[in-house]
Amino acid sequence: MGFGQDGYLWATEQTTAVKVFARQGNYDRELGCYQRLSEHNITAIGNFRVPRFVGCNDELMIVEMSIVSPPFLLDFGKAYLDQRPDYSPETIEYWEAEVKELFGDRIGEVKAALRALAAIGIYYYDAKLGNIKF
Repeated sequence: MGFGQDGYLWATEQTTAVKVFARQGNYDRELGCYQRLSEHNITAIGNFRVPRFVGCNDELMIVEMSIVSPPFLLDFGKAYLDQRPDYSPETIEYWEAEVKELFGDRIGEVKAALRALAAIGIYYYDAKLGNIKF
């Protein structure tokens, strides 16, 4: 299905996908986020579907999740759990400006979804067009 900085993603025969991670930190963050979403029975954040956690393999750093169609929000490998990252105010301001430029008139929906994630302790800083789709 694809690949990125975090690893590779393959579809299974069961309407799920498996993501194989290249780095332990990204695996731990993504797994933690999917487990948190699962604990709260969350399959959507605002108008965005999020994949449902199916399972994992710690030894191989694999997460299995459901496949979702747009509108969606996915890819939690760069998210932070339970505390915001220690970014400078300038970095946050730059990031917010980039996100606003990317999403234009729909920035309100994106910000609402990010606030909803933060309310359950997931701080998501990988808002880009491939990860958030309308």
